[in-house]
Amino acid sequence: MKNRGFTLTETVIVIGLYVVILLAITNAYLSFTRLYAYQQTFVPVAQSAGGALDAITAAVLPASQVLAQYTFSGTTRSSSSTALVIESPSYNSSGSIIVGKYDYIVFYLSGTDLYRVTAIGAGSVRTAGTKRVGSMVNSLTFTYDNTDFALVTNVDTDIITQTVVRGQTVGSRLHQQTFLRNK
Repeated sequence: MKNRGFTLTETVIVIGLYVVILLAITNAYLSFTRLYAYQQTFVPVAQSAGGALDAITAAVLPASQVLAQYTFSGTTRSSSSTALVIESPSYNSSGSIIVGKYDYIVFYLSGTDLYRVTAIGAGSVRTAGTKRVGSMVNSLTFTYDNTDFALVTNVDTDIITQTVVRGQTVGSRLHQQTFLRNK
């Protein structure tokens, strides 16, 4: 009785098949980790754009007018294609408009962070101060339906947020037109 083993050719073929299978598994793993990293980055990028647009919309809807400029704690801010200054009626705790009182809000970029500064009228329930409402902002553009800010009735907002992960740019772009309800 002869002991029969594998021939050299059979061994090389089996090793070759294992190498091909191992390369396929490695490639699938690397593709999965790239996709996972992209998706893990995309969520906060998209949330930043959505949150920023929500904050802008929530401020513009009840606004009575877009202002050419307003001075917030000694810093004058002006409406432009990259900044928005609005005047909005002040509301009391029961949700009623306080006659003759206004809150002033500005949205502006500082680096890649979008800020909202609010100055409130007496008795207003809005929170005064500065708040970061977006990050990773690559571009923010405001477009107005009139060159005279006192006559503006709607504001177009275009926001692009993005970051780079593993050499790949991950971004989100949102656009919305918002009408001033109290105009």
